[in-house]
Amino acid sequence: MGEWPPFVSEQSKQHGPVAHLISDLFKEAGYEVKFHFAPWGRVYSLAANSQLYDATAVWMHKPEREQDFLFSEAVLQEQFVFFSLKSRQLQAERLEQIIGMRLGGDIAYSYGPELDKMVADGKVTQQKVTDVKQNFGKLLRGRIDLYPQELRVGLAELQSQLDPASAALITHSQTPFLRNDSFVMFPRKMPDSAKLRDQFNQQLQQAIASGRYQRYFERLSRGDY
Repeated sequence: MGEWPPFVSEQSKQHGPVAHLISDLFKEAGYEVKFHFAPWGRVYSLAANSQLYDATAVWMHKPEREQDFLFSEAVLQEQFVFFSLKSRQLQAERLEQIIGMRLGGDIAYSYGPELDKMVADGKVTQQKVTDVKQNFGKLLRGRIDLYPQELRVGLAELQSQLDPASAALITHSQTPFLRNDSFVMFPRKMPDSAKLRDQFNQQLQQAIASGRYQRYFERLSRGDY
């Protein structure tokens, strides 16, 4: 796994609500879970090209990833917004409003096909770095105009990584430019991946149907992680 607080983090209780959920679902299917944290790009490469990991989480679906992985059903629903400086008063509620702007971003992360295409077509520029704190630092120094990030992830990082005075300078768009599902991926190189995915999905469906799924995120809202 990569660091993505508050959903998954090596430093959080139970490694965060999504890691806690994934761990419990695997345990209910009869498996013991051990998490290994590393930078996202390295996690992807190791999971795809070696046989070190039985699964990796959590990832946005991209068609090219299907060459290396099988996808679970969605384990997390996300809302992506643009963070910006309050003083700039930038309009960034829709993608057509950001043409010509400089974006931050996280290495090895996709922000959805529409925004990825805007970057590829040169309609916006994007500078990717290794973590959320670096992106907020670049935003505060005026080196980027907007930082696209999942709403709860961005707010958690503002609270934990920046001093209150700096955090108070930053706002975010009110309308998500992307509503996204994220998944557990199972390496195609591992012989039991299809079986493991099916068992995981079965436990996930049961947790959603019973209401247990939502309780992990209710605990997050209460600050339990």
